Amino acid sequence: MQWWSSDYMKNEIVKKRNYFRTLPYGITLRKDEEGDWVARVAELPGCTAHGSTQAESLKNLDEVMELWLEDALISDTAIPEPRTAERLPSGKWLQRVPRSLHKKLVDLAEREGVSLNQLVTSMLSEAIGRRNRPGRLADVGFQKRQRDNVMVHRPKRAVSFKPV
Repeated sequence: MQWWSSDYMKNEIVKKRNYFRTLPYGITLRKDEEGDWVARVAELPGCTAHGSTQAESLKNLDEVMELWLEDALISDTAIPEPRTAERLPSGKWLQRVPRSLHKKLVDLAEREGVSLNQLVTSMLSEAIGRRNRPGRLADVGFQKRQRDNVMVHRPKRAVSFKPV
């Protein structure tokens, strides 16, 4: 069999397509304005499918991805590799807080029956969720609550002036 034969080329394209289909591409899934689900392969431009349910849009995306890869291989278009997973921070840091705040947090954690780490993680998550919600800047009540909940630490300092 000659290397340029049609069957040989088809087999090579199928092998390469199957290889790319096993790679961990990033898939986004969201609802559009009409209520349909849209699935998209982040690294493959234009590789998008719609469906009335999440499952249907993912099934359709599988078919679209297969055709997208075949078309790229036939036209000798470069196929992007999946993005490498972004390395996450360890989730651990040292935070200095005023002793009075530390005491209040410990007391609150004991009252709620959770560890100090669980309490602070929960409080930070809630604050980030509020901060990232749409329309936050227009919510004056939110800004007032944020301002009222801020603890200001002013260390007591002895100040003396000596005449020169």
